[in-house]
Amino acid sequence: MRYVPALTSTSLALSLLLVAGCAPEEEPVRADASLEDQGPNLERFDNQQLSWKACHDENEVEELLEWGAQEKWLESLECTTMNVPLDYTDPEGEQMGLALVRRAAEGEPEERKGSLVINPGGPGGSGLEMLTGELFTSEIRDVFDLVSFDPRGIGASAPISCGEEFADEEDDPWEEYLSWDADPTDITEDDLVTMDEMAREVVDQCVEETGEEFLAHMGTVNVARDMDLIRENLDEDELHYVGYSYGTHLGALYAELYPENVGGMVLDGAVDGEIDLLRMVVEQTEGFQETWERFIEQCSACPFDDSESATETVTALAKGLDGDPIVIDDPAWHEEEVTIDGGALIGILMHSMYQEWVWPDLEEALVALGRGDLYEATYQLSGLYWMFFLYMAEEEAEENQAAARVAVECADSETGADLDAYREAAEAAYEASPLFGPGMVWPQMMCSHWADPAERLSGFSASEAPPIVVIGTVGDPATPYEWSRRLADQLDSATLVTYEGSGHGVYGFDANTCVDEVIDAYLLEGAVPDSGHSCLPE
Repeated sequence: MRYVPALTSTSLALSLLLVAGCAPEEEPVRADASLEDQGPNLERFDNQQLSWKACHDENEVEELLEWGAQEKWLESLECTTMNVPLDYTDPEGEQMGLALVRRAAEGEPEERKGSLVINPGGPGGSGLEMLTGELFTSEIRDVFDLVSFDPRGIGASAPISCGEEFADEEDDPWEEYLSWDADPTDITEDDLVTMDEMAREVVDQCVEETGEEFLAHMGTVNVARDMDLIRENLDEDELHYVGYSYGTHLGALYAELYPENVGGMVLDGAVDGEIDLLRMVVEQTEGFQETWERFIEQCSACPFDDSESATETVTALAKGLDGDPIVIDDPAWHEEEVTIDGGALIGILMHSMYQEWVWPDLEEALVALGRGDLYEATYQLSGLYWMFFLYMAEEEAEENQAAARVAVECADSETGADLDAYREAAEAAYEASPLFGPGMVWPQMMCSHWADPAERLSGFSASEAPPIVVIGTVGDPATPYEWSRRLADQLDSATLVTYEGSGHGVYGFDANTCVDEVIDAYLLEGAVPDSGHSCLPE
């Protein structure tokens, strides 16, 4: 559901912050409500003659099949490119191509209900990658064309870059400060100044590689406008939409800008768009800790009994791996030698919180480590490492999506330049979770040096939109359940569906029949669930 970059000190911290927020102090910035209102010059972007063709040739299909994709599904995918303006206030200026993917409805043409547009989250997630895997129930696939896209600056849509060094684990200037066991109370005033200078250098590098003008137009406001152009060029009167994680922020903002164009809208794993970025990082760290504690409760064989003993045990195991890491040198498994040290173990723990179905494997790995069974521990940890950090993680795509994540977060958020605020946030994250808190805050320093966004929107309620459904998962590590409750309260027409299990994103992945049935009924029949509707794990 989300692209997961390889594990480096910087990219781990960046990859785990999967959302973007807006500072509540700002006055709301209102954009025009429809493309037609933005002037006749945008007409050249309407009704484009999109040329759809097969997404993958035979060689690409064979490669994707090795990663578990389904041949029939891949062959059904069509791709095209749609032009959008870089700056919507200057539609005669620079434009870019957005990469779109579509899977046509499987049912009879007369039963078709339109297009269902999907955003995988991130920011930085590729819609083209997401749609290489089977999604949703057959009832949805029968009547909706499934459509996704790589948002501006991402993947195949004019990808931005911050340079090869940006996500290079061999030359990571942040490593000293982002170590898994770094205590932020040890950071001195000189350290803060050094990190701030490093952050400025990285931003300067991003500007040099991509250009300040492009970075200024990477914000979600412009992605929402792009999405309405997608609706226009799909010849749809309404946008039916499913957004995950950061995609809920995109969907909510779209509903504010274009309420009359909203059809069925599902926001799964919601973001609270009214808190600033530093508070968001701290609350996300708390979310990981809470989900970790849910794992601890059900891990009957684990070598610990409670959160405190788990922290002590995992810290000891991680330090042991730092001193004597697991090294895997097997070309049949991976081209390059892979080292699993303490940082990799913590990364595996964090990423395992995203999906409950991997918890049995994580339990076996921790049990094996606890009893010193190196053979079994290597087997289990290598499988989890491959799943999280090597799957489809090409170096160029990794750097682009890490850069895009920062670009969108900084365009959407305002953190300020107060170095003490970063220290306070880092200490709060560390206090919330000594295992997961270190390193989560410091990379956000880049936002204090970022190019000023062309536009930023906050304080919205989508008061004129039709009913919207928000899905919140009680044990969601990346977008804590409280965020879904807040977003449902903030959006005037929203209703909240609660999944009582754990994980990040539930609808459409065959994860819970109850959730799928409730949301299917909403999208297919317009049956809005009662607020407070709850689904238990199966």
